[in-house]
Amino acid sequence: MEVEEGEIVAVVGPSGSGKSTLLHCLAGIIRPESGEVVFAGRRVDALDEADRTRLRRENFGIIFQFGELVPELSAAENVALPLLFNRHGRQESLRTARSWLERLGVADCADQWPGELSGGQLQRIAVARALATGPRVIFADEPTGALDSLAGEQVMDELISTARASRTTLVIVTHDNRVAAYADREIVMRDGVIMGGAFAATHHEATTDRTSG
Repeated sequence: MEVEEGEIVAVVGPSGSGKSTLLHCLAGIIRPESGEVVFAGRRVDALDEADRTRLRRENFGIIFQFGELVPELSAAENVALPLLFNRHGRQESLRTARSWLERLGVADCADQWPGELSGGQLQRIAVARALATGPRVIFADEPTGALDSLAGEQVMDELISTARASRTTLVIVTHDNRVAAYADREIVMRDGVIMGGAFAATHHEATTDRTSG
């Protein structure tokens, strides 16, 4: 499969079809058993763990299906965490974090612990964390899975508008047709195999950075 810079792609298919595994391979979280993952001319699958971690920290935003927040940190601190890892000042990072929490409609949760929050609140905080660093690529695994319809629309509107405005590549794993409809195109998976929509209809110049696997 190939994803163009600035493109929004939905990976769809039934549960157990391999969508999340594909996402984790593209994001450098796990190594594929075969094949290659290339980002900006670099073989992601050939990097060691430290270099893959650095690549994710500097270039990727990842929204996990169940939020995956650090329980010992407040909501604002969770959102600020990747900024702190990238050596931004603490106060600046927290201001940025609170701004994103406000945009996602959970500003009142900033000083609360993850254990005090609902599943929907946790998911919106996870989205804020992924967006806060201004990543080149966002990988989103069922980003609205824990949200009701209205909150899901709010999160997707913010996610899509941010990606469009900054020309950020967005890869979304979903089984929700309403979420998939936001994408430029769909990639269909069945039983671990890509069945259709794997390549972009049009291609940019050869110098365009790509995320591919």
